[in-house]
Amino acid sequence: MNPVLEEILRTDCVKDYKEVPRPLFGSMGEAKGHLIMQVFEAVKPDTSVETGFAFGVSTLFACTALERNGKLARHIVIDPLQTIVFERIGLLNIKRASYDRFVELQETGSELALPLLYQTNTRVQAAIIDGYHTFDHALIDFFYINKMLDVGGVVIIDDVNMPSVARLVAHITTYPCYRVYGGTEMPRAPNLFVSLRRLFNPKGLSGRHSRDNPSCIALQKTAPDIRDQDWHVDF
Repeated sequence: MNPVLEEILRTDCVKDYKEVPRPLFGSMGEAKGHLIMQVFEAVKPDTSVETGFAFGVSTLFACTALERNGKLARHIVIDPLQTIVFERIGLLNIKRASYDRFVELQETGSELALPLLYQTNTRVQAAIIDGYHTFDHALIDFFYINKMLDVGGVVIIDDVNMPSVARLVAHITTYPCYRVYGGTEMPRAPNLFVSLRRLFNPKGLSGRHSRDNPSCIALQKTAPDIRDQDWHVDF
């Protein structure tokens, strides 16, 4: 693991441009990071995209895997708050780790950046959704990522224990072209797919979070998305 990432995980802090420690917040933990690395090492993407960047922790995990893959790769991160909230510390961490050769920051809303990537025929093999967490915004992120994601590619969705994101995953698991690839704190059941569908039923959620849901899940695209224009499955 990269020394910069190791230090962040050990201290639960990041350092700004003056080397002043700042408390870590809004970042994926180590278990989620290992899921990211597992996916990126298995898929070996040429191009990947991530909504939400913050202090760059999840990106450091992704780039660790990209470096291990031993080939040129492009990781597009989208975050309109990198300067005004996170003081560009995410970018600083990427540079400190010498991963800036992989990372391309688009400092605008994903609802604007993703359509432009799609319009320019961008194809991706891996994606991370961890941006704005309302149902409609996360759905827009997935909508465009699904259009750009190659068959065999994997999308990782964070904060599935939030009802809005759980509802999104409940919707995606009705698609005939996606399967559960893996996740953190996965429920134990003989039929994992059925178990997840039950857990993601919004009626089964109580309060802001549900402890029964995996907090991060990876979904693999198994076939082209060729649903008819009138396709619908309740979720």
